[in-house]
Amino acid sequence: MTDRFGKHSYYDEDSGRSLTIVDEAEHSVMSHEQLAALRAEKQRQDAIKAGGIRHYVTAYHGPVRKLNDILSLNEIGAIMKLVPYMRFDKDGALMLDTKRMGIAEIAKVIGKASRWSVTLVGNLVDTGVLVAEKEGRRNVYIVAEAYHTIGRAVSGTPFTKVYQTKTRTDIANVSIQAAGFLYKMIPFIHYEHLYLCCNPNVRDSEQIRHLSQNRFAEEVGVDHETSVRCMRELISAGFVMRSEAFGAKIIRMNPDVMFRKRTKDERDDITEFVRGEFRQALNADKQGDRGEVAVDERKLPF
Repeated sequence: MTDRFGKHSYYDEDSGRSLTIVDEAEHSVMSHEQLAALRAEKQRQDAIKAGGIRHYVTAYHGPVRKLNDILSLNEIGAIMKLVPYMRFDKDGALMLDTKRMGIAEIAKVIGKASRWSVTLVGNLVDTGVLVAEKEGRRNVYIVAEAYHTIGRAVSGTPFTKVYQTKTRTDIANVSIQAAGFLYKMIPFIHYEHLYLCCNPNVRDSEQIRHLSQNRFAEEVGVDHETSVRCMRELISAGFVMRSEAFGAKIIRMNPDVMFRKRTKDERDDITEFVRGEFRQALNADKQGDRGEVAVDERKLPF
């Protein structure tokens, strides 16, 4: 048995494995999956703070809307869960770590059994969303450029940027149907103010016609009960925010999830305001309303 920095390692003959005993007062133990999730979250927070180049997938509005008519909510949700895994340096191929994604990897990412995933992937290939390629004896997959590209955009074609870091980190925390509900929002996000609306290209903010949850669900063919559950999941995961006043509820997209303006505008005043609203909501979720309520009227901040 070896002792290194409070850790004791030994070979267990019964299991045939090398095991490590650690002092809980000095060390914490986590799985490789937990460690990967922690690293991904740190990467997401660092990217937000740095404001530098962030990888995104281009989602073209016309083709995305057509998918609503030919695919089920589960199938559309699978696309939403897969696009964050398109690799810029691999011409958009779906990659899980350093491995091209076949059925097993896709099943893991979308959180479904392999048998179910075989049928789903077959349907996505038949409709032209996924393209199968041979890698040795197995099929691996790439997202068709008609729907999504990475690293470039087709000139003159309306599109939305789907940022990969936030989406990849958090999309695993929602159901495949909630992911599909999020994907269906892509063509309906206002280009500047990020509201879910009927006229997402209107320049005058006073002319924005907001889409309620019920009206949006009706527009994209999702039943009421499912839409309520999906929206609840998306709000809890920080993909969208819903605010209420005057008897109306308005829905806004997180700019670290989807964005329509030029890259140089990622930090403009409007976007930073919306980003700040999501940040405050996250802080409120973490802190709750615990602690002393202390209002010092003698010390004004101005």
